[in-house]
Amino acid sequence: MRRKCVRLLLLFSFAFWFGGAAYSQFRTAIQGIVTDVNGAVVPNATVTLLNKETGRAQQTITNETGFYRISGLAPGSYTISAEAAGFKKQVIENLVIGAEELRGVNLTLEPGQVTETVTVSAESNLLHTEGGEVAGTITTTEILRLPQIGRDPYELVRLAPGVFGLGARTGTGAAVNLPNTVGPGGSNDQIFATENRPPITANGQRVEANNIQIDGVTAMSQAWGGAAVVTPNQESVKEVRVLANNYSAEYGRNTGAQVLVVSQTGTNDLHGSFFFKRNTPGMNAKQDFTRAGTAIREDPQRVEQFLSQWGGSVGGPIYLPRFGEGGPAYWSGKNKLFFFISYERVGRSSSRLAGEWIETPNYVEAVKRLRPNSVAAKILNFPGMTPPRVASIDSSRNCASAGFIEGVNCRTVAGGLDIGSINQAARPGVPQPDTGGGLDGVPDIQFAQLFIPDKTTAQQFNARIDFQVTKDDLVAFSMYWVPNTRNFNDPWNKGRPALDFTSARRNMVGTLLWTRTLSPTMINEARFNVTRWYFDEVKSNPNIGWGIPRANVCFNPGCIGFGTGIGPGVFYQTTYNARDTLSKVVGAHALKFGVDLIAEQNNDHAPWAGRPTFDFGNLWSFANDAPNDESAFFDPKTGGFTDLAAYARSKYYALFVQDDWKPRPNLTLNLGLRWEYFTPLRSANDHISNLILGPNGSLLGARLKVGGDLFRPDRNNFGPQLGFAWNPAAFERKMVLRGGFGIGYNRLPGSRLLESRFNPPFFAGFFFDQASGNIFYATASDLNSFNYPANRAATLTFDPNTGIPLSGPPVNVNATLQDVPNPYAYRYSLTWEYELGANWLASVAYQGSAAHKLPRLVPYHKFVTPNPRIGSVNLMLTDVNSNFNALLVGATHRFARGFLFNAEYRWSKSLDTCSNDHDCRQTYPFDQRTEYGPSDFDVRHALKAYGVWELPLLRGRSDWLGKLVGGWEVSGILTASSGFPWTPVVGGGQCNAQVAGGNVCPLRPVAQVRPPATTDTGNDTFLGAGPFPGGGLLYFVPPPAGTFAVPPRPGVGRNSLRGPRYFSVDMTLLKRFGLPAMPVLGEKSGIELRANFYNLFNTVNLAPFQANDDNTQIQHPDFGRALHVLAGRVVEIQARFSF
Repeated sequence: MRRKCVRLLLLFSFAFWFGGAAYSQFRTAIQGIVTDVNGAVVPNATVTLLNKETGRAQQTITNETGFYRISGLAPGSYTISAEAAGFKKQVIENLVIGAEELRGVNLTLEPGQVTETVTVSAESNLLHTEGGEVAGTITTTEILRLPQIGRDPYELVRLAPGVFGLGARTGTGAAVNLPNTVGPGGSNDQIFATENRPPITANGQRVEANNIQIDGVTAMSQAWGGAAVVTPNQESVKEVRVLANNYSAEYGRNTGAQVLVVSQTGTNDLHGSFFFKRNTPGMNAKQDFTRAGTAIREDPQRVEQFLSQWGGSVGGPIYLPRFGEGGPAYWSGKNKLFFFISYERVGRSSSRLAGEWIETPNYVEAVKRLRPNSVAAKILNFPGMTPPRVASIDSSRNCASAGFIEGVNCRTVAGGLDIGSINQAARPGVPQPDTGGGLDGVPDIQFAQLFIPDKTTAQQFNARIDFQVTKDDLVAFSMYWVPNTRNFNDPWNKGRPALDFTSARRNMVGTLLWTRTLSPTMINEARFNVTRWYFDEVKSNPNIGWGIPRANVCFNPGCIGFGTGIGPGVFYQTTYNARDTLSKVVGAHALKFGVDLIAEQNNDHAPWAGRPTFDFGNLWSFANDAPNDESAFFDPKTGGFTDLAAYARSKYYALFVQDDWKPRPNLTLNLGLRWEYFTPLRSANDHISNLILGPNGSLLGARLKVGGDLFRPDRNNFGPQLGFAWNPAAFERKMVLRGGFGIGYNRLPGSRLLESRFNPPFFAGFFFDQASGNIFYATASDLNSFNYPANRAATLTFDPNTGIPLSGPPVNVNATLQDVPNPYAYRYSLTWEYELGANWLASVAYQGSAAHKLPRLVPYHKFVTPNPRIGSVNLMLTDVNSNFNALLVGATHRFARGFLFNAEYRWSKSLDTCSNDHDCRQTYPFDQRTEYGPSDFDVRHALKAYGVWELPLLRGRSDWLGKLVGGWEVSGILTASSGFPWTPVVGGGQCNAQVAGGNVCPLRPVAQVRPPATTDTGNDTFLGAGPFPGGGLLYFVPPPAGTFAVPPRPGVGRNSLRGPRYFSVDMTLLKRFGLPAMPVLGEKSGIELRANFYNLFNTVNLAPFQANDDNTQIQHPDFGRALHVLAGRVVEIQARFSF
């Protein structure tokens, strides 16, 4: 892998130096028809488009239908002109083109001399006349001005039309994920998260169905759909285009939101920024929440984050010196060669004190003296293992405070508590009674305030160089590199210096692009990128003592641990993506032909799995090397250490053709077809296996298949796309009717497929207790290595015909069917837009989807007759269907005269039988008909609105008074929604239904006998007695206990109840101070002081109900009540200088 990375860097270096550095490449295009004043088309007219930021000019000629198209455009401000013999030259200034969109501009030429010019200013781009998609663009204005937690641009994706998300935060400041989702969620580490998965859903699709691209190529995680490996910083983002319903064959791989990030480029003017942001808990508001009917208070009462975040950017033309060439002393890169760099950093110190029971120096000395050759002595002699970092000793603690009985099994003495002694007569390996050899007056444990260090330094580097090599060639290289290092300990490790842990995580994405103009009507665009994230916690912790097992000594007041309880993880996940698109204009058809190739390499190791864990009943058994039990994962062929290195590989191939056809000036048709092939997962070293079911799905005839493809390929993934946009003349071009239909495909969940590496014959988990006689308690031969001795009791004998073990306990298996298809979704929409005037646009839309063959995980061993040699079987089935229908009503005011506004109300219904790829926690998986109900993320009513308002006080004044007194701005986001659904269940000890494969829990009630006391889902309901005063058993009938072939059928629907509503207003108050015009800084430089207020009004919002939580269990006292409150008001202060 290291050699491949070196070759990749050499390739980038070669392309940089000999290919001409880089120019950013985009999929934005402009098209239209040139006509005369009578509506007749004008062929052979010259259309010129000039980028006002970079000076780049592109030119084409209209064909016989008067049609023109110019592709590969960066978002920004342009001037477009058209000229032809016998006509005046038509010039349109200040034409704004958004990111990754198709913009329509028709041009009308007046009769006259070509030397005459008619110049007009572009009208606001309100109507969408070139496509049927449901989509939106998050502009630079919105990215830099709207409040975003952690300065994370992905936080704004939820504002796009057809996309739903709350943007909520927990009481600790962490992201609130959609209910019951598994895996990474929204970023809790600002823009530095390894996998950032915005908690959003688009068009009723699962969160795993979202796709994120940076500069036109993938930035996605291999394991978790919808998660990005890199989160670009605000300064580096030009615009973000979000497609909720996509009808272009150019985009695929996922059926949810297509999030297309376009990064900043250099321009002809030097520009840049520097900012500093501070989060301080003292500015945040408390939420004084006490759980109804109890004295349990929410902790923490406010967000306690303290951090400083700073960074900046600079971009402009590159100037190179001339040597011995005569003329100017330097070569100017204006209109040719540009650069842009940005940097962001956060430093966070979360070191704290923690109160814990620890061993005393007297105990350590006794072990070393009386058991000098024991494993315990070997562990305690390891440098830094003892003593822990003690800040102070609490001498007021006595035996009663620790749960002991004074004089019986404890004595309070100077220096701590005497709880026994080492029995010198005890044979090594024999467990000891709680007091060992008896009380001896010497302190063995003490209560201490421990210093727990925790320091994080995270950075993001972004660089881009833009170069127009020739008038026909543009090449581009952009890069994000995110080093994130955390040095910490934790209370379990007792702050022991030997167990200080360093996690050095690295995320990166590098993109190389080349655009070649082959003719005025033909362009080829090639892209290649590498996305990678990696860390090796073995290498970053060379002296932590990996050869020391986890030794847990648990007794009355708590546990004392020896040997690190953290990690290590070794992750190397690399994705290569190559794309090529050929664009050709033929008549009124703008054709695109493309290929998209992705190769994924997952070289993860799991050395954490092979480190054994031993539990001891007391300190004296630990001293006597006598654990109560051992648990570990072994290589069952040898009984030795395993690190689960499977070297997983998968690929993706796609071909597409797209035709954007303009049969009439006011009608555009989007026609496309995309073929996608997701190769089955396989292992480079054949260290994965899959369970092949027997006849009729039997486990009795099942066998394990080792190596090769995990399942059979599915190559039948064809996705037609159809979109249209009609701008009828009868409404003076102020109305557009547009819509479309398309089919898209999803990849199977990588996190679930990768669990096949946990299968035999390479991996098996074992638990041995004292009675078994199979415990092998030892350290590794080298305490800084993983050379643990093999435990012969952990070896298995395998059936040569089935590959299933013949000996030992039954093995657990993760399985995927051999004929598993790729999930797919039909998507459709119809949108009406009307331009109201004064920069206002109204819209009404229908949005819908129907998804099929979505995955779910089932306990298959409970479905069929079990195999006595197989324990649990977690089988992934693809038999879930979903439906979504929504009404979208929107209003938009394009940014003009210092005011921007956008609002959307959604009335919708989303139905399915399972709502996520990983574990949907079905309560009756035996019959999917009983599971059909509202999706976990279904919200019937949702309103979002955002805006930016430059206050009119001296707005636009450039004199000193305007710069000093003016420059005030208010921006904000309003989010309101009805509640998420939840399911009443019978869980815990009340869930006693048994089937042949084991316990089935939780289950739904078999009947509802009373309606809830109220259907109001306001906060007051859940803060009080809830909808079910008196307890859930007054309203629901639990299933009977017993053993069943199939458990009792539920009489209450899945997700039949609703949780609390949500309302929040986030606001930014900004004051800009203009600076005097200066060389280099220019006339627009200034300093902004801003305060971001999240949950401005400190509204009490309650956490959504989660599957099988206490408040969903009908027998629990908290049934139907709120358990947790979300974050109160959080305030951030930021200063930003820009020029």
